[in-house]
Amino acid sequence: MLRVWDRVASHFRDRYLSNGGAAFKFKDFAFREVYGELIVQTVRLLPAHPNILKTDLWNEGVEDGRNLAIFAQTGNNDPNLVCIDLSRYVCESAKTLEKSDFSIVQATLLASPFRPSFDLIIDASTVDHLPEKLRRVWISAEASMLRNKGFLLISFDCRLNLFNELYHRFFTRKMYPEWTLVPSRVRAQLEILGFTIVREHAIFIAGFFWGTHRPLFPFARMLRRRGVFEFLKKMELSKHSRRLSFIAPQYVIVARKVCNE
Repeated sequence: MLRVWDRVASHFRDRYLSNGGAAFKFKDFAFREVYGELIVQTVRLLPAHPNILKTDLWNEGVEDGRNLAIFAQTGNNDPNLVCIDLSRYVCESAKTLEKSDFSIVQATLLASPFRPSFDLIIDASTVDHLPEKLRRVWISAEASMLRNKGFLLISFDCRLNLFNELYHRFFTRKMYPEWTLVPSRVRAQLEILGFTIVREHAIFIAGFFWGTHRPLFPFARMLRRRGVFEFLKKMELSKHSRRLSFIAPQYVIVARKVCNE
């Protein structure tokens, strides 16, 4: 599983460049708009000069039109951002492509090189690339690296969306390891580890309509209209968005680690 990502990443990078690279694509725009706003809102809850960890560099090294690291550095609290990836190819690509000021470490949290020093961990759809047994180890590692009252922003492909599950089962998983997750199970594990759930959302509805990476998927043209997308974004980031989990391809939980003293 660890070796497959160098091969997969180079394949997707070549395909990404052949499709125009970082030229404007609505799906990438929608991804950044929704995740970016959520990251910025979470960073505002952190103390000055926070330590932030982002658990993969796919967005910065392979499909850089989806760069999320820049949002972790937004604001006036002068964060120290560290990004990790287990793929040498992805790390080297990120060093070449990304101009933001952050540290790059080739590592995996399954054998974490870090101490509990982070105020925020951004796990943007990394945990769903792990089988269930390793997934429990991964989330436990994230908990162990957070300071008391630190935040974990964790997102994953949602199993409650039937189309999403079928798409993964018959297409995605043939290319690379990825699974859909049930929000209630992730939530339960976080609570066992001492987290308090701060907010959770079913998000990236635009991704549902582009889930097969085909530009003529139904309703694509309608979603490109700015007013329609802004309405979706506002709805996804509202407190009622959990009700959208049956149509949204991804689910995100923001949780805070609270240790009993």
